Amino acid sequence: MISFQKILIIIILFSCQPCFAIESVTLAAENSWPPYSDINGDGISKTIIQTAYQAVNVNVEFITVPYARALKMTRLGQVDGVFNVTKQKSTVKDFNFGHLPILQATASFYYHQDSLLNFTSVSEIPKQTSVGVIIGYEYGDDYYMHKSRFREVKVTNQSQLIGLLIHKRIDMAIMFDEVAKYKLDEMRLEPNAIQKGAINHKSDIYVAFSKLKGTSKAMVLLDDGLMKIKQMKNKQIQALIP
Repeated sequence: MISFQKILIIIILFSCQPCFAIESVTLAAENSWPPYSDINGDGISKTIIQTAYQAVNVNVEFITVPYARALKMTRLGQVDGVFNVTKQKSTVKDFNFGHLPILQATASFYYHQDSLLNFTSVSEIPKQTSVGVIIGYEYGDDYYMHKSRFREVKVTNQSQLIGLLIHKRIDMAIMFDEVAKYKLDEMRLEPNAIQKGAINHKSDIYVAFSKLKGTSKAMVLLDDGLMKIKQMKNKQIQALIP
């Protein structure tokens, strides 16, 4: 015979189950990082996140805003998270991260067409060099350590960086390679309209979750979903091998 205490425990457990269930996650999507996240927040990143969460039966809602605002909204707990964030010292203190990145992206140094500059690392860049960057973006721990030596020119989108380079308003910029390629094509410019130099860093790109909201379950489920779609992809590749 089940005791009253055991019945009470069962009732409490069942009544608390909805507290742990996640039906929907709200993420802030940036509006200026195509092909990963375009003006509408659509792109490679959003597709991966949606597919991963669908694999674990979680609905995702997106709010598309400029990147700096997306970060702020997440810090303030206005949304559950923001994506396309690099996991580094400056972001780990503000956000929670799962174990798995959604993708990896490479960023390089870019110069105007006839520039003679050709740095191979951030540490080589001289003091007071004007460096174009996007407001709120992360460029790796090495850059973060040296950036106080430079004259940063901060803009809100990639087209502005390319324009500054072409018109020689800055000495150099740091841009993600696929983004630079996409924007040059969109602006109907030749690939050699700006010079591509050495790689600055390769970044694992994550969803960063708010520390002010209970998002631990959302992080675990995203990791689970990412693992599931990775396994499905591997099976598809194996199926093609005779």
